[in-house]
Amino acid sequence: MTTRTLLPAALAQGPHKRLAIGLFAAFALALAAALMAQVAGDRGIPPVASSTDIEVHGIEVNVSGDNPEDARSKGWLEATRKAWKKIEGPELPDARLESLVSAIVVEEEDIGPRRYIARLGVIFDRQRAGPLLGGGGNRARSAPMLLMPVMMSGGTATTFETRTQWQRAWAEYQFGSSAIDYVRPVGSGSDSLLLTYGQTGRRSRAWWNNLLDQFGAADVLIPIARLRHEWPGGPVVGTFTARYGPDDRYLEEFTMRADSEADVPRMLVRAVEQFNAIYTRALAAGALRPDPTLEMDGFEMTPEIRALLDEA
Repeated sequence: MTTRTLLPAALAQGPHKRLAIGLFAAFALALAAALMAQVAGDRGIPPVASSTDIEVHGIEVNVSGDNPEDARSKGWLEATRKAWKKIEGPELPDARLESLVSAIVVEEEDIGPRRYIARLGVIFDRQRAGPLLGGGGNRARSAPMLLMPVMMSGGTATTFETRTQWQRAWAEYQFGSSAIDYVRPVGSGSDSLLLTYGQTGRRSRAWWNNLLDQFGAADVLIPIARLRHEWPGGPVVGTFTARYGPDDRYLEEFTMRADSEADVPRMLVRAVEQFNAIYTRALAAGALRPDPTLEMDGFEMTPEIRALLDEA
């Protein structure tokens, strides 16, 4: 009688094949760990809830008074007047004007014994101020637009892979009175894998349709911030480019300057305001419309045309 010993399949294989299987398993584990680190890392900034009030930011005042409290009171009244004029409100007495204000936001202030220098934001109650501005303060809004803020600094382009000052500026800005319906991703979880700068160069309509459906958006906005440090700790120059759509179309470009690294967050907030104005003008001009090729379900296309649109 002949006795045979049955070995496990892995042991019955040659040493080279077992080594290859081991290396592949190690590579797969390393790749899985990298993906888990990318998805589960400490990232993401939840956007603030939008208010329907009318907000005016970046109002600068420089006034004097009998004492610090009097100077601040006069400064807030001056900011209210300037903010009301900025949104083209009608002439009103100060008492009536102050009754329309729901809050004053202190963005930056310096209080002296008899001097008040500040940059303020003024929030007007929409129910009270809206009728005075015409149309109840309402305006036509855009379709939901997915926001992908791109920050370029030090040769690296970042969207949601890590938390950036640019992402924070967009997440914390109050867009309640804007004509643009921004869809602002948190940037955590799978957002950091799906919403990268490299994806803005893709042209596949099928891919964009799937992505936009996940976020309930009709099209995409791509505000790009390029920061250049003139020297360590010195001024920072920002070049900002407004782009939109699956074809990464150009709208406008502008530059701003921060005196130091500490002033960069304030510069970025001002840039967000400028981007909002750019996109609002584009909407009014009829340029900021959802790309019709993203709505393929309502069109009959030949296989050749569909293949061209789906090419990445």
